[in-house]
Amino acid sequence: MTQAQLAGWRDRLLADWARIREELIGQLKASRQGDWAEQASHCERDQLVDLTSRLDLPQVEQNVTALKRIDATLCQIELGLFGLCSDCEEPLTLAQLELDPTLQRCPRCELRYRKGFHGHEL
Repeated sequence: MTQAQLAGWRDRLLADWARIREELIGQLKASRQGDWAEQASHCERDQLVDLTSRLDLPQVEQNVTALKRIDATLCQIELGLFGLCSDCEEPLTLAQLELDPTLQRCPRCELRYRKGFHGHEL
């Protein structure tokens, strides 16, 4: 993958992150969690993931999960691991990444993971 392609993926992920952050802040305000919304509005990317991980609100769970996935993918870009399966390290296809740029595993490893074969994790 070229540097220009990586920059494009990074920009796309950062735009998604900003959109989801705003949705999350709106959800927090709507659920009368104004203090959490205020904290979230002033957080940097890595701080927001940490802050939202402590929330126990079902209505924001989907956005919190999305933020974590985006953050993990941005870290992979920084480490030069974007587009590789996190288990077998085989390249993911561009078609797979177009559908979900936060994809972490190839279909074979994802199936194994969902079946509970992830003993390699710490």
